[in-house]
Formats: sequence, C-alpha cells, structure tokens
Amino acid sequence: MRKTYLKLLAPLLFSSLLAMPAGAEEPEGLGEEAAEPETSSSALVFDAKGVARPVTSYEAAESASREKQDTAKAKDKDKNKNKDGQEETAADSGISAENPMYVTADRMRYNDTTGDVDAMGRVVIRHMLDTYQTEYVYGNSIAQKYVIPGEVHWVNPTTRLKAERADYDGAKSIGRFEKMDGWESGTYYFKGASGVYDRNANKLVVEKGYFTTKHAVAKVPDYRIEADSIDIYPNDHYVAHNVKLMAKNTTLITLSSYTGSLKRDDSEVSLWSLIPRPVFDSDNGMGLHNEITVPLDHNPDLAFYMKNRWYTKSGYKPDMGVRYRTPLGTARLRYAEEESSTNDDGGIWVKKRPSLEFDTNHFYLGKSRFYTGAHGEWGYWDEDHGGRHPKGAYKGFDLYISGDPWKLGKFMNFSWKAGYAKDYYSYSNNIRRNSYYSLGLSGGYGPLASWIYYTDRDLKGYTPYYYDSYSSEKPLSLGFRWQATRMDAFSLAWTIDTVNGRLDHRYWTYYRDMHSFYAWIRYDDIEKETRLCRRTLSSKGHSVTGELVDSSL
Repeated sequence: MRKTYLKLLAPLLFSSLLAMPAGAEEPEGLGEEAAEPETSSSALVFDAKGVARPVTSYEAAESASREKQDTAKAKDKDKNKNKDGQEETAADSGISAENPMYVTADRMRYNDTTGDVDAMGRVVIRHMLDTYQTEYVYGNSIAQKYVIPGEVHWVNPTTRLKAERADYDGAKSIGRFEKMDGWESGTYYFKGASGVYDRNANKLVVEKGYFTTKHAVAKVPDYRIEADSIDIYPNDHYVAHNVKLMAKNTTLITLSSYTGSLKRDDSEVSLWSLIPRPVFDSDNGMGLHNEITVPLDHNPDLAFYMKNRWYTKSGYKPDMGVRYRTPLGTARLRYAEEESSTNDDGGIWVKKRPSLEFDTNHFYLGKSRFYTGAHGEWGYWDEDHGGRHPKGAYKGFDLYISGDPWKLGKFMNFSWKAGYAKDYYSYSNNIRRNSYYSLGLSGGYGPLASWIYYTDRDLKGYTPYYYDSYSSEKPLSLGFRWQATRMDAFSLAWTIDTVNGRLDHRYWTYYRDMHSFYAWIRYDDIEKETRLCRRTLSSKGHSVTGELVDSSL
C-alpha cells in the first residue's frame, strides 16, 4: 500500500471536529446510533507522518487499552481544572507514535495521481478519545477538500454530536454542517439548520437555531433561546443575534443580541431566568423571583446583574450590581436587600447600600486535596427589625481551609471545614471574632440517603444586627432522604442545639422534579412554618439534591 494512501483524508477531514464543544447527555435519537462499532473488513493505522498500513490484532487490542487510559487521564485533568479554576496546558491532539489514528471501513479506494479518495461502508475513525462514524466519505487529498454526504456522528467520553451532512476545507480548517445538533460540556443542547466551525478561531456558528439546558429538552423545549445565529466559543462564552426567549411556543422577550458565559464553573443566571418563579414562606408570604445577568462590552467576566424578589409581606427586595471575575476570584459592587442565612428566624433583612465583596477561588495546597479560601466585605448596613434600627459602616473577612470530601468506603463521605472570621461594626464600635469548624458524614445506598453535620463556633464579641446573628453556636443537623420514584423524594431532618439539647427544627420535605424545574415544599413542625420553592434547573443541572443544601434554603 502506498504511503500516500488516505494520507490526508482522516486527519484533515475530522480535525475540524476535534476541538468542537464537548457534551453530556443526549436527547432521544442521538446516542444509540453512535454506539461502539463492530470491526470492519478493512482497517488502517496512521502514524506520525500520516502513512497508512494495516492494523494488526495486537495494535487493535493496544488501541482499546490506550482508550481506557486516556479516558482516566481526561477525568483527572478535569478534576485538576476544577480545583485550580484554570485551564491546563492542552495535550498534543495530533497524530503521533504515542497517539496513532485507526481507520476502518468496508471498502477504500485511492488514486495517487489525481488525489481522489473514497471510504465506503461503515467508516469509523478513532484517535485518542474521539470516535467518528459515517457510511461514506469522498474528497481530494491535493485540494484538501472532503465531503460526507450522509449522517456523521462524533463521540468521546463527553460528546454527542450529529449532522446530516458535512464538508471540510483542510486548507482553511473550516468545517460546514447541515441540520446539526448536539451537546457542549454538559452545559447546553444546541440545534441548528446549519453550522460553520473554524478550528483556528475555535468558534462554532449555529445558523437558524436554538439552545437550551438539558432539563428543558423536549419535542418543543420548555424554554430556549432562539436566534438567527449563535456564535459559540467553547467553555468561554456565546453571542446570540436577534434573540427570542421562548417558553414552549410563546415569545417572552426579544433582544438584538445577548452574550452569556459558557464556563463550566459559572454559577451565574442565564437569560431564561427572567421567567418569574413563585415561592412561599410563612415569614415573607407569597413571592416571585427572577434575575438576569448582562455581560458588559461582550465580556462574560464583567457583567451587570439584577435579582428581583417580590413578597406579599416583605415587599420588594432587590439585589443589583456589577460582578467582575479575576484570576484570583470574583468581586461584586452591589446594592442589595439580603435575608439572613445565619439566623433561623425568617424575614430578617438588611440593606447593603452599597457593598463591595470579594470571594476568592479555592487555592489548593500543592497536589493535595486541601484548599484555602477567603471572603471579604466592606459596605454600609441598614437594618429595621424588632423595633431596632442599627445602621452604619461594616467591614469583615472570613478565612477558611477545607478539602475535597474523603470517601469512606463505597457509600459514605466525610467533609470538613475550619476558619476564622472577624466583623467590624461602626454602629456599636464593636468587633466580633469567630473561630469555627464543621464536620460532616453523608452517604447513601440505593434510594436512601442520610447525613449528619456538626458545627462549633467560638464567638467573642457581639453583633448589633439580627441579620448576622446565629440561632445556635453549636448546631447538629441530621436526617435522611428517600427517593420514592424517579421524580419524587421525601426527607425528614432535625436540627439540635447541642449547648442545651433543645430540638430547634424538625423538617418534613417533599421534592418533585418537574422536568425543567425543581419544586419542594418543607414544613417545620417545631416552628410551625412552611416554605415552598420552585427552582429552574441550571444548565449544569444544579438543584436541591441533598439535605445539606435543603437545610440552608
């Protein structure tokens, strides 16, 4: 077989796909066709120079083994990235002696004079973690242009992508697709009439399409962003042009353009969070929540945000400001009315007008599982509660050390955190110090999950605000949760003040997964209080999935 046999066919034809957005789960009809293929009757391996030769049985076995090893390495890489919050140096994705490319097909033809190439039947190309499948490829290695006239699938540990037709210009590194759909990094599902991918710019443009979160995917998605075109920069940001925010077949809002973040660790709200969400609790009454984040100057790291809260008892509670991400952490300058998260009595609000806050990223200690972090705030607080009206300048910080959970066997995790916080109150010219630690065990087997958490605070000084006072200095929280069906769950939880042995709370909670949002209702039969919440599931699938989260809601 000649050295030029399919020399440029596979590496150039599919190099446009190698850096495409990665995905997660697939909607109905997208995953089964891309299953692991059977061995074809013709197989080639490409070395570092693109020279093709038949695959030996030893190389076939070695390829399968290497694929498993690369999958494990990819998971470790993602773990390290999430720890540090930064991109690692990308591994060489080109063809090499260590990472050869394997091509199988039922039949292959090549003309070394004209450069015409054909691969027919069940065509499968494997390179590192990527597998591509189609039934027919033709093109010309001299012109470096190739065509897949039929359906093509691309699969790797995180990717599901399908197009009805594709062609590739190897000289310009530009791929074009027709009737494409797929997933990107577990972040969103996209679908378009056509698409263009520029490998050099690492940019995918989806024409006449939409995208949505995985929890809203349906024949008619529960909510989605429709646009004339969507410029997608994988794991960074997107820009949608002539935008419609849709709920089923109803247009909720239109915009000339909208820019949003696609970073995997981004917890900011998205355009469809404009949809009001009903809530209820005994202290604040019936309420509606909605929010939006608008990047400034098309920079997803610099954005204006607004969160609106309306309650029948507490009135309107806004939170608005500017958020800026840096390599060290996230800064916010905001005006906000914020409800207490440390006092169990609900309906305790403080006005922060304004407040400058900074939360660091987690900084891991070497290669260990331990990390440190900090939170700082400076602002002006104003509280009107219980007949008292303290107000004045405030500043404070919280330094902590923690680590990734320890696995204790198959079904249990141990978590911990320790820190030191200090608060300065100009209203009373007082300083409060707080040395604390918390320990927790959580686990589950089958439909049952349970947890127990203990926090110990050593407080010196006092706060003039109800807002940041603690209901208990040494609380113990425990409970269990039963996943009754795929959509329904129940939990029973207790909170005990270990200083005096008093039972402060007993929570009965019912959870319901309602496809595009998650709802729960909780009743505290000690305080005789009820709380109801409906949350839109984020693009990452975040929801109330554990009682540790539930106890803070």
